[in-house]
Amino acid sequence: MTQLNPYKIGFRTIKTAVGMALAIIIAKLIGLDNFASSAILVVLCIKHTKVHSLQAIVSRFVSCLMILILGSIAFSLLGQHAIVLGLIVLFFIPLTVVFKVQEGVVTSCVILLHVFNAKTIDIDLFFNEILLLIVGLGIAFLMNMIMPSLDSNLKHYKQQIEQQFTSIFETFSRMCQTPNPEIDISFKKLKLTINKAKSIAFRDVKNHFVRNENSYYHYFDMREEQLELLQRMALIIENIETKDYLLSKISDLLAEVATNVNSNDYTALRLHALYEIRLELNQLDLPTSHASFRTRASLLQLLNELEAYLVVKSQFGSLRLHSE
Repeated sequence: MTQLNPYKIGFRTIKTAVGMALAIIIAKLIGLDNFASSAILVVLCIKHTKVHSLQAIVSRFVSCLMILILGSIAFSLLGQHAIVLGLIVLFFIPLTVVFKVQEGVVTSCVILLHVFNAKTIDIDLFFNEILLLIVGLGIAFLMNMIMPSLDSNLKHYKQQIEQQFTSIFETFSRMCQTPNPEIDISFKKLKLTINKAKSIAFRDVKNHFVRNENSYYHYFDMREEQLELLQRMALIIENIETKDYLLSKISDLLAEVATNVNSNDYTALRLHALYEIRLELNQLDLPTSHASFRTRASLLQLLNELEAYLVVKSQFGSLRLHSE
């Protein structure tokens, strides 16, 4: 049995309803013919972001102006017949593709029908349609200037990601104490969280006309790069076959990283501790068995991956500094 979605009135729905009502009221007060059509423009131009809204408004204004001129000339010369209407649409739609304003085809057809049904095609009709466009598109633009802040959502996703990173490093730290560990970590959930966060950060970029980037987007992009390193580290830890002198120190280092996932300046200290372990590893005697040799090689590879993880964070810096 199909389950119905919960009833919900979103912010975009409220803006659409208010915008439609305002457009009709204003168009009627001005005394425009076909004043209800201004509401159609509002519906079609309410978008998720300010940039997309402005693009839709420009596209529809240009296409409607084109069809208004083309329709007025064609109907005046050939008559207001259905065949002429079809021919106009036949040639107009490819024309909108050429000028990259095909998003306004539906709105343009509404304007074309106004011209088709007009008793007389004159300058008054032309100005009436232009004013309809100005009212409808203008109200849509004002409605789209009201956008809810996404900062709280971005901060929430940032905390979620950092908590999951912390949990993973705590698991890594515990598993380093046990030879042949079985790591039960699902990276799919973390990957999905990062993708959702990047999507919202991208929407935030599109809500600003003068800004083409978002510091949170770069932050989530950095976490996505670190996620790939975490997945490789998990495979390495699973290949640890025997106990080793350095395992406890690496375990402590991983625990320190876990407690400083959300810190802005932890990387230098952690890198210093990592280099100390690596120097100590180079001074140790070579392993005497194949299993211990493979374990030592895994530890070296693990340190390399952990170093790469820390370097990625150090290159990003802090979220506050990156936004500057």
